[in-house]
Parts: sequence; C-alpha cells; structure tokens
Amino acid sequence: MELNKIQSRLLIIFSVMGLFSYSLVYNNFIHNNLSLLFYCFFLILILGVSHGALDHIRGKRILRPYLNKKWPLVFFPGYILLGLIVIISWIQFPPITLFLFLIVAGYHFGEEDLGFFKDGSGFVFNIISFLKGFLIITLSFNFNFETTSLFFNYLMVPQNEYEFLVSYKSALFSLNLLCLVVGLIYLFKENINQLVLILLEVLLITISFIYLPLILAFSLYFCFLHSSKHIIGLSKELDPKDIGNGLKLFSIKAIPLTLVTAIAAILFVFLLSEKIDENIIKTIFIGLASLTLPHILLEVIDKK
Repeated sequence: MELNKIQSRLLIIFSVMGLFSYSLVYNNFIHNNLSLLFYCFFLILILGVSHGALDHIRGKRILRPYLNKKWPLVFFPGYILLGLIVIISWIQFPPITLFLFLIVAGYHFGEEDLGFFKDGSGFVFNIISFLKGFLIITLSFNFNFETTSLFFNYLMVPQNEYEFLVSYKSALFSLNLLCLVVGLIYLFKENINQLVLILLEVLLITISFIYLPLILAFSLYFCFLHSSKHIIGLSKELDPKDIGNGLKLFSIKAIPLTLVTAIAAILFVFLLSEKIDENIIKTIFIGLASLTLPHILLEVIDKK
C-alpha cells in the first residue's frame, strides 16, 4: 500500500475519531472532566503505548550479537533503569525535566511523523522535524493555556517557572507554524501529493487543538497520527510484502508488554494519591517521558 494512501486513511480515521469524540463530549456522553480523562487515558494505553511494545525486538537485534541468549538480562533491567532515572529526575528537578522532555518529545514526534514519508537526515530535516513536533506544544500553550498551566501544576511545575513566556505564546505559535509550513514546502517541494497530505495533517491537528479539550486533542494526535505511523512502520518490518499480515503479527507481539504497561499505569492512577484526575495526568505524561528515553535511544542505536 502506498504511503499516500496510508496517510489519507490515517487522516480520515483521525477526523472521524475527532468528530466522534467531540460528539461524546458535547452531548454529555462524557459528562465530566474525570470521565474525559479516563477516556483519553484508555485510548493512550490501548493505542499509544503499544507503539513502543516491540522495543524488546530492537533490543534483541542490538544486543544478541554481543550477548547471545543473555541479551534479556541486560535489556530489560537497562530499559527499566532508564525509565526510573526519568521518574526520579522529574521528582527531584521537575522544571528542568519537563523542559527537556518537551524538547526531546517535540523532536521525536516530528522526526517519526516526517520519517514516515522521507528518510531524512541533516540539519534542515532535523529542524523541520522539531518544528513539526513542537507545534503540539505551542498549540497547547496558545489555545489551551489555562489547561496547560493546570497540567504543568499537576506535573509539579508552577506557573512562575514559565511566566515570562505567557506574553509571547501567540508569537511562539505563529512563528512555529509559519516556519514549519515554509520548511515543509522546501522539504517536500518535489512531491506535491505528500506535501498536501502533511499540510492537511497540520491543519487538522491545529483545528483539533483549537476546538477540542487539550487532553483529547493530544490523545487523538498521539494515538491516530503519531503512534499509528510507527505501528505501520513496525508492521512493514514484520512482513514487508503484506501490511495486513504485518499488523496482525504486530498486534500479537505487542500484547504482552502493552498489557504489563497498562496494568502498571492503572495501579499508579489509583495508588498515587486520592486525586484521580491529577494521578491520570501524572501517569500519562511522566509515564510517557519514562518510556520515551529508552525508546528513542533504541531507535538511534538501531539506525546506526
């Protein structure tokens, strides 16, 4: 299946899920903030987290030539240790860790999103990748500042830590969007079809962050436009000739680690404190941060 067809279908799924979720929220099927958080939480657990559920296969590919059958003894403790380092850093230095996470996550989101279309490298590709992923952050800051501020507070970063940026939030978003569009036109000028699809994705993401609750807009992007591309890429690795069979193989192989992660996340939500809404936000974002570091390191090492 051509990349353009896959991207077109992903955009349709994203749009349908956006309209469906909008209907649930504004017709009171999701009738309060807590039910919305749980809806997004389970979307991320089912679809978002699973896109890193085959990291152990990459770990095996990297470590087995050096350790033979003993590779799991290094991979799994190392993976867990890196995640714990992120969590401990967040507890000890929340502003710095959040800042680093936003920078790293911004680049990671954009690099994987654009890498779906183009095997890119170099300064220009990396800058445009960062702008693509960082748009999620500037959109949140500009159009959902109060909710973003509340989430940051849940993540132990008070508003006084970033107060100086408040006056520039519209300018940051506008500059981000303008530079991204110009960069995408430059990067994909020789493939107009892909350029149109990517620009349409940027438009739909922007609309979702303007009109949907912040956590819902992020969850839909993360599950249906970011994680889905990674899952499709992994499925093509599992079966290059049949993407449908590759998706089936991915689903089977992803179940164990996805299930373990989901159980741990649910336990954290109900055991951290009595504030369930705050626990969900902490579990989603600190949890994603703790998984992102080893996930990115594996990708970087595996590409060498």
